[in-house]
Amino acid sequence: MSTNINCLCGKKRLNLNDTNWKRHLTSCSIAKLKKSNVVNDVSSFFTIKRKIYEERDSPKKVTFAIKNEDIPPSSIEENDTEHTQHNYLICQNSNSENIEPEQFVRDLCDNRESSTVSKAIESTNLTGNNYESKFPNDPSKIPDNVSHTLLHYFMEMGPCQPCPFDLLNNIYPKSLDSSGFSRSFHQSYFHKSLSDGKLVKRIWLSYSPILDKIYCTTCKLFGLSKIKKNKFVANGSNDWKNLKRTIEVHESIPEHLQAEISRGLYISNLRLDLTLLRSVNNQVATNREIVLAVIQILIYSARQNIPLRGHDEQITSQNQGNFLELVKLISKYHPSLNNHLDKINNTTKENRLTFLSNRSQNNLLKIIGDMIRTNILDQVKKSQLFAVIIDTTTDISNQEQFSLVLRYVNDDGIIEERLGALETATDGTGMGLFHAFKNITEKYDINWREDLCAQSYDGAASMQGEYSGLRTLIQKENPRALYIWCFAHQLNLVIVDTCDCCEDTRNFFGEVQSLVAYMRARKRTAVFVNCQKEMNPTERVRRLKHFSDTRWTSHGRVIDVIHLKYKELLKTLSVLKESNDRVTASTAKSLIITITTFEFVLSMILLKNIFNITTPLSNYLQSKSLDFIQALKLVDSCKVKLTGMRSEEECDSIINEAKIFARTHKLDDDLPSNFKSVRMRKKKMPGENTQDQIPESPIERYRKNTFYKVLDQIIMSINSRFSDAREILKDLCLLSPERLLKFSKEKKPLPVDCFNYISNWVKGIDTASLRLEYIQFSSSLSELLTGLNLSTKLHGDNNKSNYNELLNANISSDEDDEEINDISFGEGTENVINIETILHVLSNYTLVAAFPNLYQAFKALGTIPASSASAERSFSKVKLIKTRLRSTMQQERLESLMLISCERDISIDTNEVLNIFGKSSDLLKKALLFK
Repeated sequence: MSTNINCLCGKKRLNLNDTNWKRHLTSCSIAKLKKSNVVNDVSSFFTIKRKIYEERDSPKKVTFAIKNEDIPPSSIEENDTEHTQHNYLICQNSNSENIEPEQFVRDLCDNRESSTVSKAIESTNLTGNNYESKFPNDPSKIPDNVSHTLLHYFMEMGPCQPCPFDLLNNIYPKSLDSSGFSRSFHQSYFHKSLSDGKLVKRIWLSYSPILDKIYCTTCKLFGLSKIKKNKFVANGSNDWKNLKRTIEVHESIPEHLQAEISRGLYISNLRLDLTLLRSVNNQVATNREIVLAVIQILIYSARQNIPLRGHDEQITSQNQGNFLELVKLISKYHPSLNNHLDKINNTTKENRLTFLSNRSQNNLLKIIGDMIRTNILDQVKKSQLFAVIIDTTTDISNQEQFSLVLRYVNDDGIIEERLGALETATDGTGMGLFHAFKNITEKYDINWREDLCAQSYDGAASMQGEYSGLRTLIQKENPRALYIWCFAHQLNLVIVDTCDCCEDTRNFFGEVQSLVAYMRARKRTAVFVNCQKEMNPTERVRRLKHFSDTRWTSHGRVIDVIHLKYKELLKTLSVLKESNDRVTASTAKSLIITITTFEFVLSMILLKNIFNITTPLSNYLQSKSLDFIQALKLVDSCKVKLTGMRSEEECDSIINEAKIFARTHKLDDDLPSNFKSVRMRKKKMPGENTQDQIPESPIERYRKNTFYKVLDQIIMSINSRFSDAREILKDLCLLSPERLLKFSKEKKPLPVDCFNYISNWVKGIDTASLRLEYIQFSSSLSELLTGLNLSTKLHGDNNKSNYNELLNANISSDEDDEEINDISFGEGTENVINIETILHVLSNYTLVAAFPNLYQAFKALGTIPASSASAERSFSKVKLIKTRLRSTMQQERLESLMLISCERDISIDTNEVLNIFGKSSDLLKKALLFK
């Protein structure tokens, strides 16, 4: 018990207990007198007068001061700058009531927290609500468990060390300590004085304006669990009386020093977790470089239709397949990939992440294919109008492949035909194909019931059946979906009809087919090649191509080769006639007799001239950007050309050409006698004489039974097979570029109901507005076309030539490339005006908003497909990708390879592919995504 406590009267407590000591203090009259003297003399303490500022309509503020000497010395610590720098403790009260100084001092001396003192002190305290946003690094906001992100955030913000000017009333809040004295924090504690007098900033010390406490943020962020439980660290301290001692004790304990070391390592980026993190990110960067190389190899292989897997992919194999061999080749110039392969080959343990397995290939191919399909579907949805081209075929594994091609007009006014999906169809009937179509559209969210405007298939019953065909089932739910029978298929049927229309042509193609079958043997082909090299060493070696039902130009190509290499063919047959093999010799002898007849030569010249007209048309009808009106125009031009051949002059010209050909190749001097003789039948009717009959010459018979019959048949077939397309054109003829230009010149009034069909066919078109836009646009079309360079290729196709040059183009008969987009049709492209030209004009001059209805009408017209050749081209890719050695390929992998191969002009973001691949599993996420 302390004995150094004295009463104001001078008496010491000594060994008095609490009860007796309180009784003495209460009854001591000397102490009471001295207290009353202090109150009476309180004015002597106010050595400096303070002005009292009274503002209008504001509460009065009373300011008074107390000398430092009246505060007990024990309450002032050494080097306390709060009291050494200020001679007076200023206390302010913002309440409306006046405080008597005597009462304030009395309350202080009696150590009583009266309501008056509480109000005076609380007026200086600041509420935390004002500092939530001003001090985001307030130490009271630091949670117990700090994540790496939060740790980085608080370290970037630094310690919270506000100066008084950052606080309310420009002072730190004051509070009463246990002795009854008003104390507060001071900013001088943010610095530490060293032995040499130098001031060093305490980085670890933070002041919380919200709670009016100080914290050690270093221990809160970097300390161990033991120091984090310390009251000074966890709850903070506002014991301003013992503040100096608290700070000095805390900054000297070992736990705090260890936390300071951790903080220093963190700032210097030398801490262990950051080093590990940098190491992990370096490995992630290396893995990403490896996978990016793998993605590029996959894209290259898919676009070139190269098989990926090998028969034996083990390390000891001499040929691990195209994919792994390409990886080994690229690794010679790719250090990261080379190190990765060395690590795989030199380790005895199984590596979970090689990025080269078939599973990784399938996942990457699927991601790339989905990205391409997403790009296509986004453009289709933006267009809000599309057509479908559907066809089926049987692959090498006897599975029915269902190909869906989407035709639409993109934002630049360019007509596109893109592969949408390749699925396996288990049912080849019309209903089965319809279910496959619905499954694909539902899977990829394609609104075919509203946005589908046309459909194009071949002539199969399951496709165009009137009652249960695919087109009928689609039209039941979407009547606006026009059906277009593929123009190229129809033209091929016209050729087939022509081949079998008369005896001479039927026999001719039979003889040619026998010749082709005979010459396809290996030894006979070698003899034919040697004969060509001997007779014409500078010319290109040709071969007889096989007749094909799907390759529509194969008939004309075979005839061209026979016509061009006729001498070499005769010499080849002469050599084979001397063969020791009796079948070879006898067949060669009979074929020589067959092809040297005048009937064979004449039929060859006739059909060659016909195919010179139809073959370029067949190629052109397979173009992706060909519009419906232009296709019909080309068909009509072909019919006009064939009709012009049906004349006596043209027949004589063909006969004379055949005679010249026969003389050139020294077949016979008396050419007309080479016709097969036919015995004349003499009439024996009563009253008739045999002399009245005029004998018919072989040439006249050929003219009547072959020449006219063939041309009549082909013209009639064109009229009948394209009649349905002409019915559709009647309702859309006003949108043809020729009618548009003609209307601008003639200025005739439009019929009242001219656009009713279009408004019913395409949703969202206003008939009245379309009439006004049509009239205004037609009047300015010539000026717009003058300022537009039509000779520039709109999107890379060489199909912008006029039809006359197309017919006169000398297309080589042995072209191996079946894609007609690679065929050049000559110059003169500046004269072409088609639907795509109109769309290009509207887009190029930014007139879409000015002519919305007209643009929508032309876009719908450009969306109508003229043929289903794009689906046929996709099947050509199927045969290249799914071969006999790859017959077990999964459908998902096949579809991904098809999309990459067919749509090779669509750019692929390899980094996006890598990110999606990295998110597919936790293991890949750890290896490929940065932390």
